[in-house]
Amino acid sequence: MHNDNSRYRGLFGFVVRRPRLILAAALILSLISVLYTWKTMTFLTSRVDLMPKNTQFHTDYRAWRQDFGDMEDIVVVIEAEDQELAGRFGLELHARLALKPEIIRELFFPFGLDFFRRNGLLFMPVADLQSLRDNLLLAKPVLRELAAAPSVQTLFSTLTGQMERYLAAPSAAGAERDLVGISFMLTSLGSGIRQFGESGAASFSLQEVFFRGKDGKESALARAGKMQILTALPVRSEGSFVPAELAISLIRTEIDSLKKRPEFKGVTVGLTGVPVLEHEEMATSDRDVKTATALSLVLTVILLLVAFRGLRNVAAAMIALVIAICLSFGFATLTVGRLNILSAVFAVMLIGIGIEYGIQVVLRSQEELARGADPLDAIAAGLNRNIWGSVMAAATVAAAFLTFTLTDFKGVSELGIIAAGGVAICVLVTFTVLPALLVLFMPGNGAQEAGAGKGMKPLSGSALQCPAVLGQFLFGHPKRVIALAIILCIASLFPLSRIGFDYNLLNLQAKGLESVTYAYKLMKSKENSGYFAVVVADSAADAEAKARRLESLPTVDHVVSLNSFVPDRQPEKIALLHSLRRDLSDVQPKPYSEDLQLMELPEVFERFRTTVARLKAELDRGKRNEAVPVGEFLKTLDAFFARLEKNRNSNALGMLRDFQGGMLAELPEKLKLLMATLEPSPVSSADVPQELVKRFKGKSGKYLLQVAPRNEIFDREPLEAFLRDVRSVDPHATGEPVMVYESMTIMRDAYRGAFLYALAAIVAILLVAFRSVKFAVIGLVPLLVGLLFMVAGMWVFGISFNPANIIVMPLVLGIAVDSGIYLINRYRNEGEPAEVVVTSSTGVGVFLNTLTIMASFGALMVAHHQGVFSIGVVMSLGMVACQVAFVVVLPAVLKLVEGR
Repeated sequence: MHNDNSRYRGLFGFVVRRPRLILAAALILSLISVLYTWKTMTFLTSRVDLMPKNTQFHTDYRAWRQDFGDMEDIVVVIEAEDQELAGRFGLELHARLALKPEIIRELFFPFGLDFFRRNGLLFMPVADLQSLRDNLLLAKPVLRELAAAPSVQTLFSTLTGQMERYLAAPSAAGAERDLVGISFMLTSLGSGIRQFGESGAASFSLQEVFFRGKDGKESALARAGKMQILTALPVRSEGSFVPAELAISLIRTEIDSLKKRPEFKGVTVGLTGVPVLEHEEMATSDRDVKTATALSLVLTVILLLVAFRGLRNVAAAMIALVIAICLSFGFATLTVGRLNILSAVFAVMLIGIGIEYGIQVVLRSQEELARGADPLDAIAAGLNRNIWGSVMAAATVAAAFLTFTLTDFKGVSELGIIAAGGVAICVLVTFTVLPALLVLFMPGNGAQEAGAGKGMKPLSGSALQCPAVLGQFLFGHPKRVIALAIILCIASLFPLSRIGFDYNLLNLQAKGLESVTYAYKLMKSKENSGYFAVVVADSAADAEAKARRLESLPTVDHVVSLNSFVPDRQPEKIALLHSLRRDLSDVQPKPYSEDLQLMELPEVFERFRTTVARLKAELDRGKRNEAVPVGEFLKTLDAFFARLEKNRNSNALGMLRDFQGGMLAELPEKLKLLMATLEPSPVSSADVPQELVKRFKGKSGKYLLQVAPRNEIFDREPLEAFLRDVRSVDPHATGEPVMVYESMTIMRDAYRGAFLYALAAIVAILLVAFRSVKFAVIGLVPLLVGLLFMVAGMWVFGISFNPANIIVMPLVLGIAVDSGIYLINRYRNEGEPAEVVVTSSTGVGVFLNTLTIMASFGALMVAHHQGVFSIGVVMSLGMVACQVAFVVVLPAVLKLVEGR
């Protein structure tokens, strides 16, 4: 090198004399950091573990879990129109999973318990049992014949005979009851035919046909039977990125295998539950963050290529940034040792935040080259003229992050430590490794002297060529600009008062996830509610008293406890069921045999169709209400026969076999099971299976009550009302709704507190940096304008704060101030007018920095995880707002100050 390096003193003197040593040390430390992180870094996937531990609600939650065991089951939701079909699927899945105790440590499938199969009808309300009896007696003539000979011929011929008897004497005694029975059976048959047309599989579902009230609505038992729940407690791989991954994978594999079997056609199955939601959230966010990180790096390189106009400078800046990120991972592993769903995005943050210091150094060096400085002098100027401003700017961002540690929310405080350390490392690397790289990449430093201009392309003239009209607007009318900004800030106060906080954690998940879809299904299902508060009672009597008080509350739908498994009004229900069993004693199921009797079917069908048409005509003449359902059935029947005719020469026989088999093959077995449930015995608490007792009676002898909400409690207001009511009975109520409400409230308040702490710290830093109250106040202008405009933008686009994107608030605060520091620092120290400062390399650097932050955070908008996506959206809005503050409002303020 031809330059005399001995004339440089201080930090740059050390760098210019030992650039290779500095780079080698940085690369070695980076490699050590990456290996250390790869070997040691863990991932915290549990939402519960992110929450504060020293609160009463968390103490109550831990006490419940300790007494009643791990409740974080994988939930398998099995749905079918036929309860028996769903039940058989669940039993088969249960049997398969039970063979893998090393992966699934506990299984629970209520339908598989003999207790419910034997006594299920006793849990129905008396009114529903009376409707069941009425429906079965209406259908008894047809059921008796079908039980003896389950076939299409029997079904259609029996119904034809019933209709002909009615038509022969519509005014005779008992004809009205016969008509009700005919209408009931035609409606039920029509449902089966339509189902066959839609899915290719008919079903004579006893639950769908007979378990309906007089209003036509299904009973709670029938609805619950169509959606059956199997829960599996996984053996967790502690420290794994997805601790329940093996169990989830096993269950999905077995489900896929079973669904391929033809007998399970029509069954739909989905997984949800805390382990599945956490697994899919971590897997989705991990994939999204990796994609966003790569995209962010690419966008940053493109922006730097445009700004620096030279590959060497871009290479130097990006190498320094990658080294800083590697060292930051090592710092994160050393100080915290793990990442969580919030801190996992810190690498993306550092790409946007960490590059800003390098941008200022390189652009200022290029500006000095344009003025004719020697290359080394240019680098020295880029370093020395920015070191104080960069340190102060970094201090504001680090302070914003460090305020996170003042909160009691682990996920937030850990991010604060990691990100603040990362910012400090970025500054350190910028003023050591980056200048070392710039020196090494300088022309003539190794090969041949090629001239200063080829290594670091200088900025020619003004760094930013501002059109005259725009320049006149920006700098010629500062009072108008400030007045307009004040008006817009005042207008932004309305959106600020309206912006809300989304308490629904499911809204953070990727759209369309199976686990989220089924979580909502369970939350909305009154029969299988998967989202309930938990109350603990000291005794069975206490549990009964608390259940009565809870069920009297306006926000509570029902309470499930150990007492719930001893049915009420048993003598009345048992008498009613025994009476029904006697009434159906002549319904004697015989085995099914596929005997289509093809030669007779055309005549049977034709006679049946003609009789239905005659019945409809008769009902129309009498203007009877039954004409409507009979007419609907006739349309359904004609469509069915048209399909048979269309497939007469190809698959009509197969269609008939499928129709008869799907509807009637299992009818004898279903009737036997139904008859068995019509002979229940009295149930006492001693009869409740141990599988249920274990879930509702803790190790200490206390009793568990599951309190289901009457309304959806996804939003804050209904959730708060529900918890207020439940806590009026037991202040120590716990469960998932309590944990969500309390932790989200603490998180929201923690960020508000962090915001205020960060604001106080930044004010102090500005006072230290500028040693002037006036310029400290001016430094807050971009912050105030940027935040207000950002919140206004969120309101316009319908974006709420949530547990993920609220992280942006303190971050925007720090970035809004640190960019202002660069501009104000140059304005004060170098005596240049405001328009020169804004269009100088410093102004270009600030503009470019906000673009790189927008690129890095904007890359998060490719995420499927809605929480990660919302961070990108809100941060991008914040950077656009801050850009307006930097380019328009701050210069106007400086111009006004300058004029005075």
